[in-house]
Amino acid sequence: MGKLPRKGLDWIEVLRRVRLLRSRIPDHFHGFVGSMTTVPLPIARIAFLEMQEINANDIATFSEIRELEVETIEAMGEILGCSNCTGMITSGGTEANIAALYLAREHGYETVYYSPVTHDSIPKAIHLLRMKGIEVPHRGFRIDVDELRRACKVHGEGVVVATVGTTGFGTIDPIEEIEEVAEECGLVIHIDAAFGGFVAPYLYPNRRLGFENAHVVSATMDPHKLGLAPIPAGGLIVRSEEWFEPLVFEARYMPAGKQIGLLGTRSAGSIVASWASIMSMGLEGYRELAHELMKRTRILIDSVRRLGLEPAIEPEVPVVCIAFDRDAELLEALRRRGYHLYLCGLVRGVRIVVMPHLTLDSIKDLTRAFDEALTDLRCAPHQRS
Repeated sequence: MGKLPRKGLDWIEVLRRVRLLRSRIPDHFHGFVGSMTTVPLPIARIAFLEMQEINANDIATFSEIRELEVETIEAMGEILGCSNCTGMITSGGTEANIAALYLAREHGYETVYYSPVTHDSIPKAIHLLRMKGIEVPHRGFRIDVDELRRACKVHGEGVVVATVGTTGFGTIDPIEEIEEVAEECGLVIHIDAAFGGFVAPYLYPNRRLGFENAHVVSATMDPHKLGLAPIPAGGLIVRSEEWFEPLVFEARYMPAGKQIGLLGTRSAGSIVASWASIMSMGLEGYRELAHELMKRTRILIDSVRRLGLEPAIEPEVPVVCIAFDRDAELLEALRRRGYHLYLCGLVRGVRIVVMPHLTLDSIKDLTRAFDEALTDLRCAPHQRS
């Protein structure tokens, strides 16, 4: 017999199974500290539910949704130093990064410069789009600008991906210096600020991290991370309508005769929830959150240092890679204690993301779990991974 029931189950039974599943998997309040997601604002959840069944890609029937989407993108663009930017809400940072490189390719830039610290969606996009990828070495988990300059002298014009808040280490690429190389080599810049976009401009107001740099043409910034919107909600911010134009496609069956973006149907729930989050938080709300999370990040680092552990590098946004050679074993020892972390990726270590649900009390409990897990590992034989 197949999985599809001959007769539909009672909704109460379906809900019972859903809630049973929910009770068995980690949540943000019970040890889920490795992810860049958090508990959305209540108003954003309500907004999502109100609009989730509306297809935002019917831009004629639901033109007001598109207007709200542009307003949301303009608000995010302001944080990254852009006035009157355009763009779209996407399913997440990966879709936004793929779309950004697609735009670069369509404007004639077929070579992508990126570093090993760049998010995995960038090599994915290069592969999908059949672009030429040039991996530039990193220095201190940031793209090495001298190596970038050498590479572009050989390979010519292209798009360089600069990251504001690297996934594994919480570092920020030297974007002002990358701007200088872009001027020398005829590069354009895409900023991946999927995580750091909602915090770094507030933490480092004197640094030019976004569209203040003339060669920045696009940026990724995710409301479903520190924008505090529900999943799925990424953001693609583009400097001009002209640069965005290749993402407008013919759709003859639609009332407007066109759609935007790489997808077809898009839920308006993500757009309206992102707008609701941004309007609710405002400039001051995000500024206060950024500074509070970095304060907690420093407390976390101090706490693990007392256990003899060190971060692979001092982070600039609230992401901590705790260096540890037996990282897979430590990950499992912490999982047995109810804590779910991620690996750093480029080096041996475990990653903690200091999201709003990681409170000061939670940091104390997590530090205690680290202490116990380390004791277990000292008593256990080393296992090769």
